[in-house]
Amino acid sequence: MERSIRGLKTQYRRISGRKNWNAYLLRYGRCVAYASWWEQDAVHRQQLEQRAGQLDPARWRELRRETTVAQSEHLKRFRFRHQRQAYLASLEERWAAAAPTRLLP
Repeated sequence: MERSIRGLKTQYRRISGRKNWNAYLLRYGRCVAYASWWEQDAVHRQQLEQRAGQLDPARWRELRRETTVAQSEHLKRFRFRHQRQAYLASLEERWAAAAPTRLLP
C-alpha cells in the first residue's frame, strides 16, 4: 500500500512539477487512490461504467454531497494547522459581517 501511495505522489509531482502534493490531496481527497485503481485496466473501467449506470441519481447526489463535506473539513483542518492566524482572522471577519452589533437602548 505504501508503494502505491508513493507511486501516486510521484506521478502527481511529475505531472505538476510541484514538490508537494498537499493541495492535490485537499482537492481530491480520499478519491485519489480509488480513481487511480479504476484506471489501471479496461476491466476496472468497465466495472466502473456498469456500477455508475446502476447508481440511482438521488444516491449519486448524496455521495457527492458527502464527499464535498469531507473535503471541506480536510481543507479547514489544513488551514487551521498551517495558516492559523489568517484562518482565524477570516472567521472573525465573517462573524462580524453576519452578526453586526446592535446598540442597547
